[in-house]
Amino acid sequence: MKLITENEKNDHKSHIMKEGSKGFLIGSVIGLGLIRYFKFKQPLKYNSFNWTVKACLYTMPTLGFTAFLTDNGGTQFFKSRYRSTHLQQEKQVKSQQLDNLSMSEKIIYRLNEHKYKLVVGAWAGFLFGAWKIINKDLLLTKTQKLIHARVYAQAFTIGVLLSTLYLNMKEVELNNKLPQLPQSWERVLQDKGEL
Repeated sequence: MKLITENEKNDHKSHIMKEGSKGFLIGSVIGLGLIRYFKFKQPLKYNSFNWTVKACLYTMPTLGFTAFLTDNGGTQFFKSRYRSTHLQQEKQVKSQQLDNLSMSEKIIYRLNEHKYKLVVGAWAGFLFGAWKIINKDLLLTKTQKLIHARVYAQAFTIGVLLSTLYLNMKEVELNNKLPQLPQSWERVLQDKGEL
């Protein structure tokens, strides 16, 4: 257990208050945007809501973003305060390893780091694009348009999954090419001469 000083306690408190304020502002804007959308774009639906649903339209995004960013801010504070030297050493070792790779291998390595974000983003983007294209057809009903867009997105998903398979194969090749480093706890013991 780490005993903290009064100064560390105040620094932590001010950091999480700042992050919580950001979350409150972002959540408030989203909540007000939801209210504005329903009030002016969907007035019949908005008028059918009881007062608890109307209150939740504002409070749920506000509370959610405030809680999430406050918690995330606390985690970031402790990482920057107590783990920053360790994380910098890890980053330095990783960048030295990447310097030995070719440009295409570096690109594949970076894609592998963010492959799931790319897959979900590409799928959502293609689903939106397919909807925009199919929505121009005036003869189809909304349900038929949605089904067509989903079918096109599923076809695209197969391509995305195949590209993910390719990235996974390349990741295995890169990992075999890079020298295997000991775990961080093993490195600490080696540095101290106890291993």
